Amino acid sequence: MTLKTWSARAAAWGADYRRRLRDLPVRPRTQPGEILRQIPEAPPEAGEGMEAIFADFEQIIAPGMTHWQHPRFFAYFPANAAPVSVVAEYLVSAMAAQCMLWQTSPAATELETRMMSWLRASLGLPEGFTGVIQDSASTATLAAVLVMRERATAFGANHRGLKAFPQLRIYASQEVHTSIDRAVWISGIGVENLVKIPSQGPHHAMDASALRAAIEADIAAGHQPAGVIGCVGGTSIGGCDDLSEVIAVAKEFDLYTHVDAAWAGSAMICPEFRHFWAGVEGADSVVFNPHKWLGAQFDCSAHFLRDPEALVRTLAARPEFLKTPGAEDIVNYSEWSVPLGRRFRALKKKKKLWFLLRFHGLEG
Repeated sequence: MTLKTWSARAAAWGADYRRRLRDLPVRPRTQPGEILRQIPEAPPEAGEGMEAIFADFEQIIAPGMTHWQHPRFFAYFPANAAPVSVVAEYLVSAMAAQCMLWQTSPAATELETRMMSWLRASLGLPEGFTGVIQDSASTATLAAVLVMRERATAFGANHRGLKAFPQLRIYASQEVHTSIDRAVWISGIGVENLVKIPSQGPHHAMDASALRAAIEADIAAGHQPAGVIGCVGGTSIGGCDDLSEVIAVAKEFDLYTHVDAAWAGSAMICPEFRHFWAGVEGADSVVFNPHKWLGAQFDCSAHFLRDPEALVRTLAARPEFLKTPGAEDIVNYSEWSVPLGRRFRALKKKKKLWFLLRFHGLEG
């Protein structure tokens, strides 16, 4: 095998796939287990040629795929992985970089910093926000819940465990994605302590007065409110909270606020839609997915923070092998994320964003 030959072959296949995509069925005509039965139960003892491997990909795997880029794919959300982002994916895969620290890939870190600045400005968020590219909104929300947990326990829960503190409580509307439930139980707070506030009105917004009442009742019961999660574009019916009202209530009780705008946030690149998240500038953190509507390859989730210090304090681990001697003013984005290892997301995600924003421009 030669890398040049098979890279060209794969690229040609990808271009041809995109050309003929609209003529394929959106979903494969296959039954459960049908593909599995075509794949040997045991791995080969001796290596096989790329020609045979590629042929099996074309004959077994590709026909069994649901085509998310199909013009008639209307489920979930449109992925719309733009061709220019596919090209960026080739380059990232070729380099195969590990981008956990500045020193492990300086360009990856600094490109991510600039791309998040571009995105922040494109969405109309104020300059005080900085950002990090996460793999998904679920991970960003988990990181936000962990910050809520640590902040509410004076950054003690990581060390002493939750049993040393009053029962923590998180608040969100009934319209939020189940990733919020998962974040609360993974954090150890327990999903029974995710208080779902009723929604109301044409936008199915969280009832701010009910939120205030729930917080006051929990305080009276000896619980510890920790944070509020606002919703812009709930997955089920597109519910949007009145962020100005919700954040105002949270500030009354000094609670951390996170805004989940996973799919609807992409629309905020158009100023005429920003009324849907009026007040977002008061949030502590915000997440949206450029891999929904903006043409980026999955996975690419933009996580903005008013002050990243609390996130870094919650997640950072600094053994000697993760330190960069002599460099004090650098950013290590692994300290902003739950995983230590990181892809080149600004090129694979960051560079995709770089390619996308440069090729199409904000007008595009």
